[in-house]
Amino acid sequence: MRMGALRSLLILPLIAWAAVGCVPLSETTVFYTPASDRVYPPKGKRDPVPVLSEPPAWPHQVIGRFALQSDRGYPFVSKALLYNARLQGADAVVVRKVGFDVRQTVNQIPASWESIPQSNVMYQRVQNTQGQWETVPQVYTTYVPVFRPERTVVSEKQWSDVTAEMVVRRGKVPLAAPGTALTVMPR
Repeated sequence: MRMGALRSLLILPLIAWAAVGCVPLSETTVFYTPASDRVYPPKGKRDPVPVLSEPPAWPHQVIGRFALQSDRGYPFVSKALLYNARLQGADAVVVRKVGFDVRQTVNQIPASWESIPQSNVMYQRVQNTQGQWETVPQVYTTYVPVFRPERTVVSEKQWSDVTAEMVVRRGKVPLAAPGTALTVMPR
């Protein structure tokens, strides 16, 4: 394998990671629906939150539901799921549905006229200050009309879909009941 190809293979995942990292996860909090009025203390950024395909064996209660459809890719959906779980203080996430599908977008672009500038050179004979004749180039611009016919642009994007429940261990103490002075809003 050539060194350039190897370098490309190493750089490509970094670019993809950077592109996903640019989207703020705080935008995904609207996809969380609480199941009760209890608020639990948020977890730290690095605290582990297990993602399960079945409810945990330990006694638990569901504190909310997270449902998101996105065209930003599965890594983003996964990060959003964990971000919301930590924000809500969940001890685990039970994934109920994961799906992928490809959706087409069809855009009709109407016919139009466009003017494209084109630079030209014209040579003109002029008399200089000494009275001699010389050929001098002069640049001028004309605009050429171009007709763009109507066209249809079809693009495809993969969408990721996840539905999950946030659960806490039964008996976990909430921060406080909403409406009291002790209510702390997670950041």
